[in-house]
Amino acid sequence: MDPEFETAAIAIYTGQLEALASELTANPGLVTRRSTCGHPTLLQLVACDHVDIVDPVGAARVLVDHGAETWPEVVAAAGCNSTAVLQFLIDSGADYDKKDTWAPLEEALYWASQDTLELLVEQKAAIRSLAAAAGLGDLGELEGFLDGDPIDNDAGPIRSPFPDTVPDELANDPSAIVDHAFVMAVNSGQLAAAKRLHVAGARVNNRPPGYHWNGTALHAACWRGSSTLVSWLMSIGADPTIRDGLANADAAGWANHHGHPELMPLLEN
Repeated sequence: MDPEFETAAIAIYTGQLEALASELTANPGLVTRRSTCGHPTLLQLVACDHVDIVDPVGAARVLVDHGAETWPEVVAAAGCNSTAVLQFLIDSGADYDKKDTWAPLEEALYWASQDTLELLVEQKAAIRSLAAAAGLGDLGELEGFLDGDPIDNDAGPIRSPFPDTVPDELANDPSAIVDHAFVMAVNSGQLAAAKRLHVAGARVNNRPPGYHWNGTALHAACWRGSSTLVSWLMSIGADPTIRDGLANADAAGWANHHGHPELMPLLEN
C-alpha cells in the first residue's frame, strides 16, 4: 500500500488495535481512502491477509467503527476464505446479497473458497445465475435457469472479478453463458452439474469469457486436481493440448504446476 497507510497497516498486522484507532482518529480519511498499489483499502488488507494478522476480526471492527465501507470488501473476504472476517461483516450489516453485481457467493465459487462458501450457503445467499447454480451443484436451480429458449433470461449475464475478461458482445450470449457455467461446475468439482450442462450444449474445448486464466474446463479440473473430472472430460473429447490464455500452458502443464502429477497418465491416454 502507499506509504501513508504504513502506520495503520503495521498496527493491523501486529494486533495493536488501540494504536490503529488512534491513527484513524488522527487521520479519519485514511479508513476510506484507496491505495494506488497493493490492497486498495485497509479493510481489504484485513480480509485478504487475515492469516498473517494477529486479530483480524478486531482490526476489522476498529475499521468499521471508524467508518470503513464494507462493499466490496465483503466480496474480498469471501474470495480470500476469510470466514471470521466475513461473518463479522455480515453481522455488522454488510450487504452480502446485492442484485445485479458480482456478489460474495460468486467470488467464493470462483476462488474455490470452501469455508466462506459454506457460510454464505448457511446465510441463504441468493443464487442469481446459471454459473452460481452450477458451482453449487444445485440441479434444481440449474434446471430453472435452463428452462427457456435457449435459456432463461436470468441465467446471465456473465460476470467476473475480472470484468475485462467479458466482452460486451458475449456477456448475454446464451452459448457463452452455458460454457461459462460449465467451467464453473468443473472448477467447483460438480460432476453432475457439468454433465447436465454438457447435455445442454456446453462446448468442452471452449475457453469461455469470465476467467482470468482464459482456459478450458480441463485446465480447471487439472488446477483442482480432480481425477474424476479429468477422466470424464477426456471421455467426452477434451483436448489436453489446448493452451490457456494466461500462462500459455496445456493441461499437463497445469497439472504439474499445481502439484497433481497423478493426473498425467489420464491426460496422456
